[in-house]
Amino acid sequence: MTNKSDDDVNEIDCVEAFDHLYSYLNNEITNPIYLANIEHHLSHCKSCYSRVQMEKEINQRIKISGKSEAPDSLKERLGKLMDDL
Repeated sequence: MTNKSDDDVNEIDCVEAFDHLYSYLNNEITNPIYLANIEHHLSHCKSCYSRVQMEKEINQRIKISGKSEAPDSLKERLGKLMDDL
């Protein structure tokens, strides 16, 4: 989390925090004040913080599962489906 003081932080609501959830998780928020606003909200909102933690876990599991190769049977089925298009 950033080291901005509480004087620099503006309160945002859950809807605004959720609207920028994936940008936050992907480290795409470059404005340090806005980043501080989101992190301040997450530090006070148990629901949004839980959602962020859940999304982080899902992303981690996707990364791990993406390292394995698809079975040949799946590749064949996908190939047939694409040929039918």
